[in-house]
Amino acid sequence: MSKKIDRGLLPGDSLSPLLFVLCMDPLSRKLNEKYTKVTIKTDAESHATNHLLFINDLKLLAEDGHTLEEMTEEVKKFMNNIGLEINKEKSATNDPCCEDTATLLEGIGVYKYLGIIEDSRGIPTSKSFEEVQTKLI
Repeated sequence: MSKKIDRGLLPGDSLSPLLFVLCMDPLSRKLNEKYTKVTIKTDAESHATNHLLFINDLKLLAEDGHTLEEMTEEVKKFMNNIGLEINKEKSATNDPCCEDTATLLEGIGVYKYLGIIEDSRGIPTSKSFEEVQTKLI
């Protein structure tokens, strides 16, 4: 049995982030099973992941363009199955492999992601890291 959904949540609905993350959970599990994780190091510790999900946002992390391209195709296929699509105007990449899906960040040394300034590798700048630390402590 299937039901066509005629309209989505209203903008700003507090359920929206939770529903997005719940809908993306199968994709998250698949990405974790299928693709190598990238280690992100900070001064105190390190974390390994190949993607981040936050509110209504997905960020893919890969060691090389080929893996990133495969992950992007996996995401596109999954999103198509659940009736979502990637908005190229709101998406960016630092690898030419995904130019058809996201805007290429050519010659840009830093960019802002979720309010934090990161370098082209997706690592927060030391100034941004210090700002976050002072707000948390």
